[in-house]
Amino acid sequence: MSQLFARRGVCRWLFLGHNALSVLTRPLFLTVCLSLPAATTYAVEPVDAAVALPSPPRFSAAVTQSYDWDHWNVVGSIREHRVQGYESLLEIARDYGLGYHEIVRANPDLDPFLPGAGVKALIPTARVLPVVPFDQGIVINLAEKRLYYFHRQNEKRLVVSFPVGIGTTDANTPTGDFTITTKLVNPSWTVPPSIREKRPYLPAVIPPGPENPMGSHALQLSRSSYFIHGTHRPWSIGRRATHGCVRMYPEDIPILFAMTPPNTPVRIVHQAIKIGWREGAIYIEVHHDKMDDHDGRRWHDYRAEAEKILQEKGLEQKIDEQKLAEAIRRGQGMAVPIGQMKQKPNPGE
Repeated sequence: MSQLFARRGVCRWLFLGHNALSVLTRPLFLTVCLSLPAATTYAVEPVDAAVALPSPPRFSAAVTQSYDWDHWNVVGSIREHRVQGYESLLEIARDYGLGYHEIVRANPDLDPFLPGAGVKALIPTARVLPVVPFDQGIVINLAEKRLYYFHRQNEKRLVVSFPVGIGTTDANTPTGDFTITTKLVNPSWTVPPSIREKRPYLPAVIPPGPENPMGSHALQLSRSSYFIHGTHRPWSIGRRATHGCVRMYPEDIPILFAMTPPNTPVRIVHQAIKIGWREGAIYIEVHHDKMDDHDGRRWHDYRAEAEKILQEKGLEQKIDEQKLAEAIRRGQGMAVPIGQMKQKPNPGE
């Protein structure tokens, strides 16, 4: 049955689904630009979940930031955004370079699709950097569904990060060390046999174009069946949505592609707890939520992991126990202060 909408001069994303669960796990998206007279009514027909509709060209929201392991490994800050009209959290997330789970975890009391005009949404852009083994390379933290590219400019250490979509629970993105072996522009997608078994209507190869799920650019990893690539379904970013590859917003993948040469090291990790410091403050960042499996761990497991890391860094006596417990309980996926220190943590930690 058609749904009728009448709007004046508003371009909206409409989210269609059979029930609340299907909306969260398998949303259908339809771009409808309404620039119609007040008396005009526009009929919107339901769309097939397999249909991917193009989004308008946009600029990446990624920001390059400096860091210094000896003095600070927390970058960015928590901000607020006042919702305008019919904005959804998904649209706001993309505007700020965030993924789905990042924005939803930070705003658990807001409806992801209709938060409400005038409501303030937290923008979780304060982050503790993941532990890395190099000054130049890519780290993908599956727990936060975010990719970090660490590099140097002269003597300055820099990092830029992007939200990503990762493998589903039955097709996990593998952890470990890899390198970028091949860089592809406008790649074709060779459909794996396992996917063709489930979707026999798919051709053996999907050529470049708007129907290609690899998007405009792809970075092949040394485990050759895995890629970091773009997507034609941007609303899947920040979710478990792939067959094991790592996908990025269409506006982000060209930037990473241009920055990373062949043989760039890639480390894929699962760091659910990150401890950081900046200007004498100790921070924690915790990633868990009911919409993800997070390895079946309960919040008290995160407490034990946090205490272990704090002890290794010699910070266990410098934190506020109540703030620590609250940060772990909430698991909002952003850097929050939990204590103070007068000197830097143990060297090499």
